[in-house]
Amino acid sequence: MQCVSSGYLSEDCSCEATIPSGVVTTAWARERELLGSHEDRFFRFAWRGGVWFAFGVSDGSVRGVYCPTHSAARAERSFAKNFNVAA
Repeated sequence: MQCVSSGYLSEDCSCEATIPSGVVTTAWARERELLGSHEDRFFRFAWRGGVWFAFGVSDGSVRGVYCPTHSAARAERSFAKNFNVAA
């Protein structure tokens, strides 16, 4: 699976980072099993020293992933947005 980041906020090109789909679906299956929840939602998982961010679907598939770099940037934007709302 390729990182879904398109660089739209920084005028960069689409990200070229990839991860084997089996790694992602296994992480999503483990997440579903640990939480006992089968709802569509975002989840984080570690692979090869980085934290990836993905969207898991109730049928067990995964719709997309963000590589560690773009996962961190997305989290930072989300934190800044939440911080500004709370201020």
